[in-house]
Amino acid sequence: MKKKIRSAVIGLGQIGQGYDYDWPDNSRALTHATGFTYHESFELIGGVDPNYSARKRFEKKFKRPAYSDINKLLSREQPEIISIAVPTDFHYTVFQEIIKSRLRAIICEKPIAASLKDALNMLALSEKHNCVLLINYMRRYEPGVLSVKKAIDQGEIGDIYKGVVWYSKGLLNNGSHFIDLLLYLLGDVCGKEIIETGRRWNSNDPEPDIRLRFKKASIYFFSAREECFSLNNMRLIGTQGEICYEEGGNEISIRKTQPHPDYPGYYILRPKHDIIYNDLKRYQWHVLEQLKNNLIDGIPINSDGKSAVKTLKVVEEVFSLL
Repeated sequence: MKKKIRSAVIGLGQIGQGYDYDWPDNSRALTHATGFTYHESFELIGGVDPNYSARKRFEKKFKRPAYSDINKLLSREQPEIISIAVPTDFHYTVFQEIIKSRLRAIICEKPIAASLKDALNMLALSEKHNCVLLINYMRRYEPGVLSVKKAIDQGEIGDIYKGVVWYSKGLLNNGSHFIDLLLYLLGDVCGKEIIETGRRWNSNDPEPDIRLRFKKASIYFFSAREECFSLNNMRLIGTQGEICYEEGGNEISIRKTQPHPDYPGYYILRPKHDIIYNDLKRYQWHVLEQLKNNLIDGIPINSDGKSAVKTLKVVEEVFSLL
């Protein structure tokens, strides 16, 4: 049996351990702690959080120690992998504390940092210390998205020329997921336009309506009100069909074109959707599977420091237009 990779989580809130805390088996892996617990190549060895209740909750379920101090975790447990699951404003501070600890990899929640300057420093430090920096834009690892990318790359729905994204809870917090996803699917952004300034989520994160132009496509982002209901949907229109990405990615389908049955020379969308299998409820397992393949075989990861910097740069450039 191969030795498992010693792994720890800093930040024991919702994404650290909360979202699937009460789930009884490995059919869900929505948090860093659960991912490390169920993936056969990793071993969860500890956690860190300043909140006493969060630490006790972690220790009760995972039977591993939780510390209030990062240095105690580093000295006593000697992790090889650390997940940064603290609020975005603290990503850079925590990163600075752990990067000199000879880690094999750091998994950082999205967005990579609160500012592009901090993100660039994190990227430079990870390269200096030969540490893999994986950013947890988890959709880039999920099987459904990989199938969509393959379909796009192979031209199954022709050239994508237009699309619509609905997002809620701020452009940086949630909208950046779709910016990052579209950078992965369509390539670089070559133009940005504000349609409506909008409000700010939680008095902080802007919620503008915008248009982003890619090489061949214009994608329109519209903000919804999170307090009414969450909305994270995307529809991409191509010359030979459409891709529907609904319920945050829990429902993915493709509709291709067919000749109109009554009017020769006209085309319509097929009435039946081709359902794309997804495994979004186990996304953190898929993140770790790709990290394992990188550490063992050197296979590139889909969301690293460089790609996350590119995403944050687009977000900051949009903010500069507001």
